[in-house]
Amino acid sequence: MKGLISIVVPVRNRAHCVTRTLDSVVASTYRPIEVIVVDNGSTDDSLNVCNQWAERQAGEHLNVVVLQELNSGGNAARNRGLAEVRGEYVAFFDSDDLFSGEALEDIAQAVGQEKADVLFLPVEQEVDGVESVRAYEKSTAPKTQIMNGMWSTASMVFRTQWLRNLGGWDERLSVWQDWELGLRVLLHQPRVVWLTSRPYHHIDVHSDSVSGVNFSETLEGTLQTMRIAAEEVKTAESLTQRERGRCLRALYFRARIMEGQLRKEKNSKGAEKYRILANEVIAHPLKPVVIWGHLLSSYTAAGGRGAWRLALRLL
Repeated sequence: MKGLISIVVPVRNRAHCVTRTLDSVVASTYRPIEVIVVDNGSTDDSLNVCNQWAERQAGEHLNVVVLQELNSGGNAARNRGLAEVRGEYVAFFDSDDLFSGEALEDIAQAVGQEKADVLFLPVEQEVDGVESVRAYEKSTAPKTQIMNGMWSTASMVFRTQWLRNLGGWDERLSVWQDWELGLRVLLHQPRVVWLTSRPYHHIDVHSDSVSGVNFSETLEGTLQTMRIAAEEVKTAESLTQRERGRCLRALYFRARIMEGQLRKEKNSKGAEKYRILANEVIAHPLKPVVIWGHLLSSYTAAGGRGAWRLALRLL
C-alpha cells in the first residue's frame, strides 16, 4: 500500500499499560498505518489484552496484527515484527510510552520529499517527574552516538529494506540494544533526514520502565553490548584510522563514565569490570586519555551529570 508506515511494538508483561500505548499509536490522523504488536512470552495477561485491543480497532487504511515471539528478548520480538512489516518505513516503539500524534504525518511528508534510509526524531522524556527533551546533537558521527546514545528506539525510523539488509536488531543483546543499533547504523553511513522542528513521543524513565534506571541490575548486559560495539568499531570499513581512534577513545571514556556510575551505586566489583573493559578497548592508552578517564569516572561517581558532553569535547 503506497505510503504505508509500520509501527512495531514488542510487549512483555505490560497488561497494565500497553492499551494506553497502543491507543496513542492509532490516535494519529495519518493513514495508512500498520501496527504490529509482538508478545514476547508474557506471563501476565498482556497477550489477551493486546488481542482484545486489536479486535476493537476499525478504520480505513489501518491494519493491526498481533504476533507471538517465544524466543526471549526485546530484539527477538522486534525482528519478528520486522519480518512481517509491509510498510516502506518502519518505527519501533516501547510498550510503556506514549506515541506522538504528529510523528507519522511529519515522517510521511519528509520521506515524500527525500528518500531516507533513516530518520531521526528528538523525543521528550520524563525522569522522576521532570520532563525535558532528550539531549541530542545533529551529528552522524559514530563517536557522538557512543557518548550520548541519542539514536534511541523511539528516535529512529528506518526504510524497512535498509534495516533488513543491515541485519535488524542484534538478538544477543538484552540491554542498550538501541545504543548498539544506532552505532551500527551510523557505521554504515545511511542517508539521514532530521525531523528536529519539535520533539516527539513521551518516554517515561522509571524503575519499572523498559528504559530502566539502575546500572547495577543490567551490568553484565551492558558490558556485553559495549564489547560488541568495540568490535564493530575495530572492524568497520567505513572509518578512517583517525575516526576509528576517536571512536575507541569514546568507548574508553564511556566505559570510565560507567565505572563512575557503578561507584555511585556502591558497586565496586561492577566498577572494576568497567575499568577492565576500558583497558580492553584501548590496551595502552596515552597518559592524557588515562587522566581524563579518571576525572570523568570520579566526577560521575560524585554525582556529576553530563560527563558525556565533556568527553565529546575531548575527542
